[in-house]
Amino acid sequence: LFDIDYPPTPLHQFLATLPILLRQKGYPPRDKLIVTTNYDDVLERAFQAAGEPFDLVSYIAEGKDRGKFIHKSPDGESKLIDKPNEYLGPSLDQRTVILKIHGAVDRLSVERDSYVITEDHYIDYLTHTNLANLVPVTIAAKLRKSHFLFLGYSLRDWNLRVILHRIWGEQKLTYKSWAIQLNPYPLDQEFWRKRDVDILDVRLEDYVAALLEN
Repeated sequence: LFDIDYPPTPLHQFLATLPILLRQKGYPPRDKLIVTTNYDDVLERAFQAAGEPFDLVSYIAEGKDRGKFIHKSPDGESKLIDKPNEYLGPSLDQRTVILKIHGAVDRLSVERDSYVITEDHYIDYLTHTNLANLVPVTIAAKLRKSHFLFLGYSLRDWNLRVILHRIWGEQKLTYKSWAIQLNPYPLDQEFWRKRDVDILDVRLEDYVAALLEN
């Protein structure tokens, strides 16, 4: 299902070209972390098409290393993150890091495909996984101390709510954050309000187009 060259959307293309646009405008380098629950490699291929290097950190859902993350650098080298509190790579100040918290497709080896997708996967993931203790220490610090822009997510999704709870607990986000969501339901508004996240009631495509104009 995921071994297909799905075309990148305007959002994928925007995220992949954003580092280039910022450099062209003379902005200083910024730490860039993209967190996604998608399994496909559309975002990675968008970065490759743009000629923009990135680090990929993805979750392992099966096998002897289940419950850990693996880091793939731009040169293709893969390293198991066995001791997250001692693992200093990847460097957020050098290039974009893509964090795939539900695993990812591996086009080269079906044995290395790894997804949090079955009911048992989710039970194990949500009851035993503390993201802040499994990802590299640099990423864990970034997750706790960043502005967040939620694109295409709804907090009616209990899965996303549990993940947020694993990172921040019951507290509101430390830094001001925003969610792009068209026609949010009252339940969405309440969930986001509890996290102190502002909702921008606009189509995601229109929001991306407006960012490109600026």
